[in-house]
Amino acid sequence: MRETESRSDWVLGLSLVQVILLLFFASMLIYVTENVEVRGQEPQTQEANLEARLDAATEQNHDLEKRLGEITLFVDELKLMVGAKVLSKEGFQEAIESLKRGYSLCQKDDNTLIEASIQNGAETLQVIGEIPSDLEVNMVKGDQTSDIDEIVSFIQDVYQYEKDRKCRFNYRLKYATDNDYRKAREGFEKYFYPEKIFRTG
Repeated sequence: MRETESRSDWVLGLSLVQVILLLFFASMLIYVTENVEVRGQEPQTQEANLEARLDAATEQNHDLEKRLGEITLFVDELKLMVGAKVLSKEGFQEAIESLKRGYSLCQKDDNTLIEASIQNGAETLQVIGEIPSDLEVNMVKGDQTSDIDEIVSFIQDVYQYEKDRKCRFNYRLKYATDNDYRKAREGFEKYFYPEKIFRTG
């Protein structure tokens, strides 16, 4: 009887071990199967994410290209509006300066041609800038005169040059009194743009 019971206990014990092993293997099988399925899906998920990012980057690139086109069109229109000769920062600065002045510069490097001085009604004109090679005048750089006829002749030649080229030279003014100031502004600013104005009196 005891032998039969021990055998049945052994069989029952063996069955419990088998059941535990079967459960273990079953759980391992489920775990492995799930991992294999997940791993099989990972490349697909990564590919989908990559495609989504690529689509987003492509759309952003199209938006940037559109905005760049709009900005380029705006800059081209602005260039025409302000009269910039060159599409650059310097070109726009020169054009804006010309708009403020009402005329373009006659010379890019140094556009200040003369220094006028009126002291208690007495006028003096000195050439302080380089005379362009195609401007024919009766004075050269460094010359100074108080002769009214020479001053008038010089200014008339300069004015004709400016009219032909649609430009305007700068000038400097030194004056002593309010009357000197008014006289100079009325006389010289028909032909020159004021660069600097000094009061000496």
